[in-house]
Amino acid sequence: MRVGTMPSADHAQQAVFVSVEEPATVPGFGRYYPFDGDPALVRQFEEDPPSCENMRVVGTALLDELARHEATQAALRYALDHTPPDESCPVYLDLEGSEAAAAIPWEALFEPSAGFLALQDRWPIARRAASTAPERGVRTFTAPIRLMAVMSAIGVSAAREWAALRRALRQSPGGVGVTVSVWVGEEALATQIEADLADDGLSGSVQYLTGANDLVRALKEFDPHLLHLFCHGRGGVSPFLLLATKREHEVGHGSSVVLEPLQLHSVGRSTWLISLNACEGASDSAGARSLAYLLTRAGCPAVVGMREPVSSAVAAVFTYGFYAALLGQLRDKLVPGQEVDLELAAALAAPRRDLRDTHQAADPTAAAAVHRDWTLPVLYVRRDPLVIEQLVADPSHDAQTQKDSTDYLDILLRFRREHPPGTAADVLAMIDAEIDRALEALRSPSR
Repeated sequence: MRVGTMPSADHAQQAVFVSVEEPATVPGFGRYYPFDGDPALVRQFEEDPPSCENMRVVGTALLDELARHEATQAALRYALDHTPPDESCPVYLDLEGSEAAAAIPWEALFEPSAGFLALQDRWPIARRAASTAPERGVRTFTAPIRLMAVMSAIGVSAAREWAALRRALRQSPGGVGVTVSVWVGEEALATQIEADLADDGLSGSVQYLTGANDLVRALKEFDPHLLHLFCHGRGGVSPFLLLATKREHEVGHGSSVVLEPLQLHSVGRSTWLISLNACEGASDSAGARSLAYLLTRAGCPAVVGMREPVSSAVAAVFTYGFYAALLGQLRDKLVPGQEVDLELAAALAAPRRDLRDTHQAADPTAAAAVHRDWTLPVLYVRRDPLVIEQLVADPSHDAQTQKDSTDYLDILLRFRREHPPGTAADVLAMIDAEIDRALEALRSPSR
């Protein structure tokens, strides 16, 4: 569904509208319908402590408003009635240029027979951001998967966050493998991570955070597939992330490493996903878009962030559940030489349930109806799917050679898919021959 805004009749505020973009077979496809969401719903969602089953009340009201219109009702009904129990039909909300629509807690959508949609594997919810350029087709890579974790929030130890990430990594796909580059500001934690990597037999390294320039340079050099950030964040008109250096942790104050969207979006050409386990990383407000939205719009395939400030305990619960689900999906789907469509929305259902279950209620559904922390993770994706392909490489090639070869092949393959109209046949033949040569060189033993 597309959710957008237009000026109200008196131009005093934005009027929200909805339309169905997919599937095109539903009645009323493409027609704009007014969405008269009561602003009091957002206030009720944010009420702390809640006065009643606020999440159920808010989620039911939002779904009822969507179901008032022919197209949105038909699309939702079809998804709910025809998605098999073992399959997934994500609900995507296209939020294009709409701060008012982005502030609505769509993740709380509730249907009596299905429950909270975002807690179900069948109907995970994700937001789609308008992008300035299409996704670049198939992204190729060679094992191992590169994960970079930058964890340094002044006044908050990243020990829980590392323990959660470590636990997920120990369940990582054995056939592919993961190599990690960890950056922290706490001396004791760095020592602990070094020991943990050795004990677990995990490939990786740990470094101290010293400054923004060094971190950006490391991001470019390591070029992670997955980038995880645990730090402080600020929303608003100019959102940014705040990290502390080793020296600042020693003196107990300061966060001199400041990262803005433009610094992050282009540093890793191979990046599939950025995870912002930071306060307000996905906080949209009047006149402002979140860091997660801006990064996705700028070119990152997917970004997950938090709508509100969260405790380190909540952040750690989400980290374990999310990476366990994501790495499990990679383990199950990846077949060398085959293209794989990563369905990242599906990786959020399990960690949402983990957050719900932290309340240890006898009835998990009742806990979800009252508490909102399971709704706080927000996933933004691009309109085009994220498709990856693992290339086969001979293990005798070192990691840098594999990366350089993969980057080169990625450029060749992208040109072959997107070559300008009228490109001469002999030029395409030369490109095809070079692709075959480069693939064979990657598969063959190094000399």
